[in-house]
Amino acid sequence: MAGNVMKTLKKIKLMMTFMGLMLMVTSCGSRGVTSYAVEITMEGGSGKAGIESPVTITEADGRMTARLVWSSPNYDYMIVDGVKYDNETPGENSTFTVSVDSLDEPLTVIGDTVAMSTPHEIEYVIHWGGRPEEEPDHDKAARDKPAQDKSAQDAPKEAGSPAEGSQPDDHAGTSRASAGGTGTASFAALEPTGTMNLKYAKKFSITLYGDYRLINIDEDRDYLLVPEGMEVPADVPGETCVLKVPLDASYVASTSAMDLVSKAGALGMVRMASLEADDWHVDEVRSAMETGDIVYAGKYRAPDYEVIMGEGCDLAVENTMIYHEPAVREKLEELGIPVMVEMSSYEEHPLGRLEWIRLYGVLFGTEGTADEYFEEQMKKAQFIMEQPDTGLSVAFFHVTADGMINVRKPGDYVSKMIEMSGGRYIIKDKEDDDALSVMNVQMEDFYALARDADVIIYDGTIGGGIRSTDELVSRNALFGDFKAVRRGRVYCTTDDFFQKTTGMADFMNDLHNALTEEDDDFVYLKRVSDHEP
Repeated sequence: MAGNVMKTLKKIKLMMTFMGLMLMVTSCGSRGVTSYAVEITMEGGSGKAGIESPVTITEADGRMTARLVWSSPNYDYMIVDGVKYDNETPGENSTFTVSVDSLDEPLTVIGDTVAMSTPHEIEYVIHWGGRPEEEPDHDKAARDKPAQDKSAQDAPKEAGSPAEGSQPDDHAGTSRASAGGTGTASFAALEPTGTMNLKYAKKFSITLYGDYRLINIDEDRDYLLVPEGMEVPADVPGETCVLKVPLDASYVASTSAMDLVSKAGALGMVRMASLEADDWHVDEVRSAMETGDIVYAGKYRAPDYEVIMGEGCDLAVENTMIYHEPAVREKLEELGIPVMVEMSSYEEHPLGRLEWIRLYGVLFGTEGTADEYFEEQMKKAQFIMEQPDTGLSVAFFHVTADGMINVRKPGDYVSKMIEMSGGRYIIKDKEDDDALSVMNVQMEDFYALARDADVIIYDGTIGGGIRSTDELVSRNALFGDFKAVRRGRVYCTTDDFFQKTTGMADFMNDLHNALTEEDDDFVYLKRVSDHEP
C-alpha cells in the first residue's frame, strides 16, 4: 500500500514538473524566447564544489545562454570563451548567466574561487546531456568536403601527394598549404640568408632562406612560407607546416591579433572572424564585417566548419586558448586547414606584443607597411621612456561583482607600461606560483596598498567603467579616503583598450600625461569627474 502511494506521488511530481516546464516554454515561446533544462556532468577541480544540474538553457533571438548555479558562494567570476562574467548573487550560491554556442560539444570554463587563502582560477569542463546522440550538422557538412577535394580545386595534384580518400597528414594544408612536397629543391640543402632583427619580441623568429621564410613560434611549431610560383622543397620535416602564399582567406580567431593584422595593412587577407560585428572595437574590422568583406565563422572553441570550408579557409590564427580545446585544432587540421597559435600575450616586454605586427607583415606579404608602423610606434614609445621618472605611484584595478579588487600583477604588461611611462606601480615584486597576470585582493589589503597612490586608474574593459568618483565610492565607501579621489586624479580606460593591441605607444603617452597633468588629450584614458554628469 505504502509503495503504491509513493509511486503515485512520484508520478504526480513528475507530471507537475513536466507541466511547469511546458508552461515556461509555451509562455516564453510566444515572445520568441524558449527555456529548457539540460542535465550536465563536470570535470576538474577538487570535486568539493560544482555546478548544479540540471542547467537552465534559454534561447532568444538566435542566441543561447546557460544559467550556471554553483553549490558554493565562493566563485567571484567565471571566464567562458574568453569573456569574463561576474557573480550575479553575492552572498548566495554563485550564479552566472553565460553565452553558449552549442550543446553538442563540452564547454571549457574557468572559475575563480576565493575559498582558499588566495583566489585561484580553476579550469572545468562541462559535459551537456539530454540531447539526441546524433552528428552535429556542421561537422557532417565539413566532413562531406575532404581537404583533398579542396586542394584539387586550387592547384594541380603533385606527384607523391596522398591518394584520393586517404587521410591527410597532421600538418596538411589547404589550397595553398601542405605538409611537404616533392619539389626539385631540398629543404635540407637550403642555406639561411638572413634573419629578422627583432627588437623586443622573444616568442617568434623569422629566418630567410632566399625567397622562402621560416617562421618559428616558441612552444608551438615552425611554418615554411613558400612564395607563389615556387615549389615546395622536398624532405620538409613532418613537424613543419608548409604555407603556400598568398594566404588570402584566413580565419582570425585571436581578437588581439586582428588589430595587428589590420595595422599591418593585411585586413584584406582575412575572410573570417570569431566575433560578430557589434563586438568589435576595431573600426576597420567592424566596417569590413558590416560590408561582408569579413564574415563571422564562430568562436574559437566552436567554429562553424561549414562556413570555414565554404569560404576556402587557408589558415586559422588562434590564441593560446585553443590549447584548452585540442579537439578543435585537431578537427581544423584534419580538414586540411593549418593552425597558427600566436603567442604575443606571452611576451615579457610590452612592446614585444606590438612587434608581432612584423610577423603578420611577413605572413601576409605586407612587410613594408608593418615595419613602417612598428618603427613609428617605437619612436613615440621611446620618447616617453626617455622622459624623467615622475616618482608618482599608480594603482590599476577594477571592482568585481562581489566587492573584491582585481589588480594587475607586477609582471603584467599594463604594470610594466606604467613603469615605462614614468610612474611607479603600487604592487612590487610579489611571490606567485601561477602564470596569471591578474589577481583578486580584499578591499582592506588594496586600501593599504593604494590609499596614498597619486593616481588611480579604473579598468573599464571588464564589466564597464565608472563615470564619476561618486560611482566609485558607491562601490565601496573606503574609496572616499583615497588621496587620488580627494585630489581628483582618477581615470578610467576606454572599453576598446583591450582590443587595440597596436595602441601601446598612445596608452603610454596617456599614462605620462595623467602623471604630469600636462595634457588632457587622451586616447585610451578619460578623466573621471567628481559627480555624475
